[in-house]
Amino acid sequence: MSQPGDISAKQLLDAWRAGDLTARDRLFTELYSELRQISAGLIRSERNLSLSTGDLVNEAVIRLMRVDQIEWADKVHFLALAARAMRRVLIDHARKKRSDKRHHQKVTLVSRLSDGSADRIEMDVLEKALIRLSVIDEEKAEIVELRYFGGMTLEDIAAIKGVSEATVKRNWRAARAWLLDCLNEAKQDEHRID
Repeated sequence: MSQPGDISAKQLLDAWRAGDLTARDRLFTELYSELRQISAGLIRSERNLSLSTGDLVNEAVIRLMRVDQIEWADKVHFLALAARAMRRVLIDHARKKRSDKRHHQKVTLVSRLSDGSADRIEMDVLEKALIRLSVIDEEKAEIVELRYFGGMTLEDIAAIKGVSEATVKRNWRAARAWLLDCLNEAKQDEHRID
């Protein structure tokens, strides 16, 4: 239960937007456990990943602090942007590892795209698929991003996007089917090259 002197995340975001760096720091402190949960969800079941949950949160926080124009509406929107920043950190990390010829290790994401069984997807392949999807349908790509990397529920996404949950579900199913086809195609191409 909040105390009368407590400031909401929305108020802290507004104060940060107005230039109050103390509000920014307080916001990160108050949301740290939620940021760690998002981070843990992203790196859970990852092998050969040299980033810890805290490292991923810290890198994302640094990236968010560099944003010039702050356009987040509320706490849920802020957490979605934080998840996106964490995703970028993981992708940059995967690319860096890939460029290191002596110690090449794939960074993978464990997903439940298809029938509920866990599938391992190389982060770089998923990133390319999401880029293709965003060219075709930016709305669906954003929903995938919020679900996978933000760990958000369909209800949360609907609130952020300002649409009905049914619309989000429909777009989620379509995006998931499209991604499955795209990722299966990438697997087949990889096997042909091998």
